[in-house]
Amino acid sequence: MRAPTRRPGKETEPVSPCGSEPYAYEDEDSDRSTWRARIARYACPAWLPRSGPATERALRSDDQRFSDPAWSSDPGYRCLRRAYEKWRHLTLTAAEAPFLPAWRRRQMQFLAQILTDAMAPTNFLPGNPAALRRAAETRGMSLVRGADNFMDDLVHRRGRPAKTLPGTHRVGQDLAATPGRVVYRNDLMEVLQYEPQTAEVHQVPLLLVPAWVNKFYIFDLAPGRSITEWAVREGFTVFTVSFRDPGPDQAGFGLDDYFLRAPVRAMDVVQEITGSPRVHLVGACAGGMLAAATAAWFTAEGKARVASLTLLMSAMDFTKETGDEKPPPMETSLLTRMLSNRKGLVDGERISFLFDLLRSPDTIWQPLALGWLMGERPRPFDILTWSEDGIDVPGPLFEQMLRITAENTLARGLMTIKDRTIDLSTVTQDAFVVAGSRDHIISWETVYRSARLLGGEVAFHLVPSGHAGSIISPPRPKAEYRTGRVGLPADPRNWWAGSSTHHESWWQSW
Repeated sequence: MRAPTRRPGKETEPVSPCGSEPYAYEDEDSDRSTWRARIARYACPAWLPRSGPATERALRSDDQRFSDPAWSSDPGYRCLRRAYEKWRHLTLTAAEAPFLPAWRRRQMQFLAQILTDAMAPTNFLPGNPAALRRAAETRGMSLVRGADNFMDDLVHRRGRPAKTLPGTHRVGQDLAATPGRVVYRNDLMEVLQYEPQTAEVHQVPLLLVPAWVNKFYIFDLAPGRSITEWAVREGFTVFTVSFRDPGPDQAGFGLDDYFLRAPVRAMDVVQEITGSPRVHLVGACAGGMLAAATAAWFTAEGKARVASLTLLMSAMDFTKETGDEKPPPMETSLLTRMLSNRKGLVDGERISFLFDLLRSPDTIWQPLALGWLMGERPRPFDILTWSEDGIDVPGPLFEQMLRITAENTLARGLMTIKDRTIDLSTVTQDAFVVAGSRDHIISWETVYRSARLLGGEVAFHLVPSGHAGSIISPPRPKAEYRTGRVGLPADPRNWWAGSSTHHESWWQSW
């Protein structure tokens, strides 16, 4: 290797735009990687870090898209990653335009997040070193399988990459396997009663209410991972509301219809069967809002029919999300029309896709890279199977819920059902509230603020899991949750500072 050439009149060697070591002029027989490194130095802008230990530390992050070693060791890929990260940062920063209304700014940030996630280099074959290696190792067979997976997803899933292996779980066998039977049904829901598995049962029964966009078996996911199975074996008489897929006849139903025909009617059925004057009420996600509203409804009637209230990942106070500015009504109507199908119903599959967009690197782009670029299919996972088994929703109900969120009417005490105001502060029963610290749909801070609306004693539990995973928390060595010391201070950060970790399942605490 020849010594580096110095420019006339210069005492130092020239440096690359990346600020790395002085250029060396290799012989023509230099290996290809050296030439690639030299090209990368010329191509990378000055804001890219130089190679070395500091660069390796900077490239290590929690972003699993860049976990392949090539993103740290190969100069070309390192340059590509840094360019993408800089562009992504600039795009997300531009979306925080302070001159826009708060609700419009949130829309821009959401769209910017979707765009930058979609343009990640790992979503394309040339920018995915793992997929390229797999193609070389299999002599192109991985690309053939990937093309086959793409065609299968295009035909059977409208082009959405499969998140879990289709057809591996069957309801009634692998999922929703706890023995039970239907004891009541109407045009909106069925009530399931599970068979007792103990010699004696508790006097007060348990009623579980899911969200109306998902199937009931989030409570009865799989043997060993079912809160229904666990509660039955603990001696409870368990009932569950199972929302039915609405048809054209129910396309005009709103919140009043769902409220009176689902949780309120289910309470009547449970009490008629068991003879118990009170019922433990449990709600998950939007079902939690229904459960809390049911407790407030009966309180307004002067009837103490709810023995206790359990809310799982349930949002009722959207103060931080809404701010002072509200989107115009046409915005909610437009979104409802965009998600509706020809039957006049908001399509459950489109709602599921909207939720996937909230965490698209994990729910869209990682399955795409695995299935289409690497020619593999994901492993079976019961929660993902459940998440794709959605239910259509009547347009009026969906639009009402959007407006309740946008205007924060429930938290402000302005929400009415059948001309009766729902006041959550009158719910004085003991409440058990669970939130997920990694929830991508409802932040744990939102669940925390919602819990403070209740008028009784509230036990708040924070689980280190996502939205659905926080419900599926069977007793196991790694199970844990956090609880505070006394009360719920106004600032969630103060609660966190005074909270402590318990190494057990929240099921046991519940």
